[in-house]
Order: sequence, then structure tokens, then C-alpha cells
Amino acid sequence: MAQKKDNQETTIEQSFEALEEIISKMESSDISLDDSFALYKAGMEELQHVNAKIEQTKKAVMAISKDGGLEVFEEED
Repeated sequence: MAQKKDNQETTIEQSFEALEEIISKMESSDISLDDSFALYKAGMEELQHVNAKIEQTKKAVMAISKDGGLEVFEEED
């Protein structure tokens, strides 16, 4: 689920939509245990993808320095 069929990476929003769809299917009362496990696996893979995408985006955020230039945003502990 992490990639579209034409090899273009999905967006964070598309990953969240996929996760919502998986959750909705898992909440169905007529789902088999095997299907539930398969959906759980797919959901965990999608979650890993979206977490990686969020981290990638976070690292790419730029902050404006005091002199007006751009610098890489670094998280403070």
C-alpha cells in the first residue's frame, strides 16, 4: 500500500486514508481471522511508510535564521 501501481510514492494524506480504510474493514463483524491478520499486517506496513514519510518531511523543514537566510530545522531536546 505504500506505493501506487505506477511507482509514484503515496502522500501522507493517502497513507492516512489507506489506514482509515483498513481500520474500517477490521471493525467489520463479518471479517475472518485470516483477513484480520492480513489487514493488520498491511496496516503496520502503511504505518511504517507514513512514519518514514513524516520523518523525511520533518528533516526537510527549513527555518529562517536571524539574518534572513534559510537553515535546516533542528529539533531541540
